[in-house]
Amino acid sequence: MTGNGNDYDVIIKGGTLIDGTCTPRKVVDIGIRDGKVAKVGGLAGATATRIVDATGRIVAPGVIDVHTHYDGAIFWDPYCTPSGYHGMTTAVVSNCGFGFAPCKQDHAVQERYMGMMETTEQIPTAALREALPFNWESFPEWLDVVNGLGKGVNVASYIPLNSLMIYVMGSPEDARDRQPTDAELAEMKRLLREALEAGAIGFAFSKLNEFNSHKDHGLPMPTDAADESTAYALAEVLRDMDYGIIQALVDLPMAIDNNHIAEQLARISGRPVIQNIIVPFDHIPGEIDRVLNWLDHCEEQGLDVYSQALAFRAWNESRLLDWNTWDVVPEFAAFSELEDDIEARVQKAADPAWRAAIKAKYSIDLMTSAGGPLELLKLISLPDMNDPRIGKTFSEIAEEAGVHVVDAFFDIAVESRCEMEFRTVQAMSQDPALFEKMYRHPRVIAGTSDGGAHIRFFCGGHFSTDLLQWLALQEKRFTLEELHHKFSMLPARILNLTDRGALLPGFAADLMIYDPNELGYSQQYEVLEDLPGGEFRRVVRAFGIDLVMVNGEVTFESGMKSTGATPGRVLVSAPAS
Repeated sequence: MTGNGNDYDVIIKGGTLIDGTCTPRKVVDIGIRDGKVAKVGGLAGATATRIVDATGRIVAPGVIDVHTHYDGAIFWDPYCTPSGYHGMTTAVVSNCGFGFAPCKQDHAVQERYMGMMETTEQIPTAALREALPFNWESFPEWLDVVNGLGKGVNVASYIPLNSLMIYVMGSPEDARDRQPTDAELAEMKRLLREALEAGAIGFAFSKLNEFNSHKDHGLPMPTDAADESTAYALAEVLRDMDYGIIQALVDLPMAIDNNHIAEQLARISGRPVIQNIIVPFDHIPGEIDRVLNWLDHCEEQGLDVYSQALAFRAWNESRLLDWNTWDVVPEFAAFSELEDDIEARVQKAADPAWRAAIKAKYSIDLMTSAGGPLELLKLISLPDMNDPRIGKTFSEIAEEAGVHVVDAFFDIAVESRCEMEFRTVQAMSQDPALFEKMYRHPRVIAGTSDGGAHIRFFCGGHFSTDLLQWLALQEKRFTLEELHHKFSMLPARILNLTDRGALLPGFAADLMIYDPNELGYSQQYEVLEDLPGGEFRRVVRAFGIDLVMVNGEVTFESGMKSTGATPGRVLVSAPAS
């Protein structure tokens, strides 16, 4: 009995259970007690504090999003929206090696960390500066602070390698430009072990050399430029502890393939490695085969490697001043580095020599790795909204004007004094067959939402809603059972979250209830000015999701209405048995 005399805290009645294990669905009642699934079926006559009628609805595990950047947002948005109202119940943070701990108790260093988070993930420094207390130095202290926050989602965290290297080696420049000394490497190993013992799920980093759009004052981020031997040495700690996972952003289509680094990390550590990134593009379908074949190669060697997909119907929608995904190209990066200096930007955009340098390099393949070709951007806003070019792609505008697409784009930048806004026609393939080929592979993880990042021009929190609606309900390429397994139990097993990812007795009651006939999302971004300091973000609204529950407490119901409950926890992997 519960404390109020009822058998259960909640009974979900009459719903169609998809439990996350790929077991076929069934209509069955679920009893929830003390934050866990207590019983499935056999509940006739049982009582509960709350009865939820789920007739005609799907009851499924909450989404475990393995690739987010809600490190800052968790301080001002306990539900990590929009992911939270799209069914995410666990967010994994500090991906790609970016985060806020360990960090010296030094204002200049803290400012640098926040500035790096803005230039890499487009999380505004002004919002971070207002929200982050920086009342920590070590990673365990940071995790304690996060644990003490009221959270509407669960949080699991890597220790970010950029932060660890900067903390030990003294500065981003040192971390980037020189090898650690033996003493520094020993200290990094000690701090990594300390972080893992405190609850870090592993470590994360990027190694894309100069090809990463993540920049630090125009230069590569430390781990992108640093020798990978440091990561190899740290992988030894995971091997010795037989614990933890590694996230490695080492692959960009048509730009760089550093997958041998992920492979070697798996070989040294003996632990799971999540490689980023696999993306489907219509004009280079062979890129999918390249990564899938590599995954098969790793499995043949007994290496536990997975690939994280950025693959759903997503788009970018941006002001020119917020756009920097093309910064893997140095000439484009020179434009982004001018930031809010409109005069300097207009002067650069009008410079024939600068444009000529871009046009000399410009190709579809190059721009594929740099956020997409200009041809696939659609002009959506100008100071004069009656301009006939609005609604046309820059390919169409260039053709009508008889000029190169680079000239078409930057002519309008000059005319509008950078006040133009645009949207990608499609950020990646829309071919369901290509998506099916990719997601059929057992070592491809769904995502990458990048939740909390790039918020001025992108939102990926709807990835699970899109894939359910599109690939299962519309295209019928997958069953709902298969996709929910990809969203929940598979990542839980990789992360070794032993009581998450499935709706089985004894497992945490992290779940979502939705109407399959109404499930969907808005096709245009909603702009919200709700960040600290009045900063704005773009979000995708959810439709058809009736209820979200975290650790047995309802966090959203009747759509996107938060309940005020904050039952989220910091999650840690189970120790090796």
